[in-house]
Amino acid sequence: MVTETGSITIHNVAKVAGVSISTVSRVVNGLDRVAPDTRHKVKTAIRRLDFHPNSRAQALSRKRTDTISLIVPDFEGQYFSMLMEGAHEEAQANGVHIMVLKAKSSEEKIEAVTRLCSQGRTDGVILMLSDLYGDVLKGIGHINSPLVILDQDVHSWRLDNILLDNRIGAFEATRHFIDTHNVDDVFFLGGSEDNVDTTARARGFADALKSIGLNAKGRQFFGNSYSYDEGYHLAEEKIFPLINPEKHYGVVAANDDIACSIIDALMDKGIRVPEQVGVTGFDDSDMAIHRRLKITTMRIPTKEIGRVAVRMILNRLSGRVSEPAKVVLKARLIVRDSCGCGRHDNSIPGDKHGK
Repeated sequence: MVTETGSITIHNVAKVAGVSISTVSRVVNGLDRVAPDTRHKVKTAIRRLDFHPNSRAQALSRKRTDTISLIVPDFEGQYFSMLMEGAHEEAQANGVHIMVLKAKSSEEKIEAVTRLCSQGRTDGVILMLSDLYGDVLKGIGHINSPLVILDQDVHSWRLDNILLDNRIGAFEATRHFIDTHNVDDVFFLGGSEDNVDTTARARGFADALKSIGLNAKGRQFFGNSYSYDEGYHLAEEKIFPLINPEKHYGVVAANDDIACSIIDALMDKGIRVPEQVGVTGFDDSDMAIHRRLKITTMRIPTKEIGRVAVRMILNRLSGRVSEPAKVVLKARLIVRDSCGCGRHDNSIPGDKHGK
């Protein structure tokens, strides 16, 4: 059955199903208040007529844009690209779109969220907060659109929240040196102390030392960023002077960039890695396997963070949830060469770095 213009419309579906146009609209838009038998009639008519609703019209009828915004502090780096990819895949599977924006400062984050939501340009926002966040949450507290916060524990603000258990990840990396390699001493080298990931990983390192009766004081060193250059400088200035050629050490780096810089700085000083100093990273970035000495590291489920964040927005939009949700994902130790375990990779068969 076709209309005079040659296209199937919602009116045709309603006539074939023997229901009102509003009932067809509720079924098409996935709304409740439709009896199961009636819903079956409508879906049967849709299949019979090969009806394809106009997605833009659907969005307008539901006052939806079918767009979810992802706001990150940077576009560069594998972490952000994997996060975007995971979010895009989940959005595409659910018939919505991802709009990615860059906002570094607190003011930029507040402005971006406020502008998107007040202008009706998005159905919900996924916001990464890696640094101090109180001002940001106060600035967006009036927003009624669904919000999912990444990186910071903001569950007390009654917002949907996704966290990575950085503390346990660093604890496991540190205990790997203690339990497997019987090191004489172990150090931590991180980024800025204002960065939530660095501080959580530093706490995990301290917890591991405390578990064997040691104090982290004098064993933790921080820089201004997660950059390779910063890590190289810190390794030269802080780690190298503490190395006794007769002893065996471990260094837990707060990310893979810093792990690589530590290895290069120590080897440039004549220190053998991993024979004298073992090193672990965090993230499991591409550089962890693309170097001659493959990096032992904590693998972050970055794409899964993006996927879960989109699902949380969609659940909120559908009304399937009422209370704020908090999801905590875990990192996993991937053993390679840099810690001293030799050319061995214990990653699961079929994963991205499996041999």
